[in-house]
Amino acid sequence: MLSVRADFDKRCIEIKSYLDWLEGAEAKDNIVPKGLPPTMKAAAMLLLYNLVESTMTNVVEAIFDELQVRNVAFDSLTTCLKVAVLANVKNVAAEKLTDRLVVITTDIIGCTFDKAKVFNGNVDAKKIREKLTEFGIKTSNAYKEERLNAIMVARNRLAHGAESFGEYGKDLTASELIRDYERVSSLLAFVLDDVEGFLNQRAYLTAV
Repeated sequence: MLSVRADFDKRCIEIKSYLDWLEGAEAKDNIVPKGLPPTMKAAAMLLLYNLVESTMTNVVEAIFDELQVRNVAFDSLTTCLKVAVLANVKNVAAEKLTDRLVVITTDIIGCTFDKAKVFNGNVDAKKIREKLTEFGIKTSNAYKEERLNAIMVARNRLAHGAESFGEYGKDLTASELIRDYERVSSLLAFVLDDVEGFLNQRAYLTAV
């Protein structure tokens, strides 16, 4: 989890620096070309969404890495995690899977995990709750931040060309974006704490 936190902290610093610059640019129109701030403010929504999906993807990867490093057997997993592992099996071609399996009880966990298929560009608070529940992770937060859905929708509209950056960003303010960043980073900090506790307590193991 150290590398996950390090990546999270790095992205937070990058985004906060960008938003602080935007706030300054918004207050002094003459320091940037006219029309540029709306485009850059819309781009900030992509940065916020990137923080959410990258952190959640890294968290899930950290869980599977932990299981592989500790050589945890499939039979030792909680029912929740057994279901999660078996759900991954359907995404792997049978011939590739059999080539990589040596000891099925341990190898099946790592062989079926594919980081690229954890999320598909649709991560909001509901998806975070579902993923944590899927792994049987006890949560210390309700994970019901509504702004995450708005950020996800904005990301999809901008990424798929449904709306131009300039058009979307014209009504955004730097202070609103900073508030969104604070809500997002605070919620993700809870995720990191909850997953770290889950791993430290080895709560992925079935009760004996």
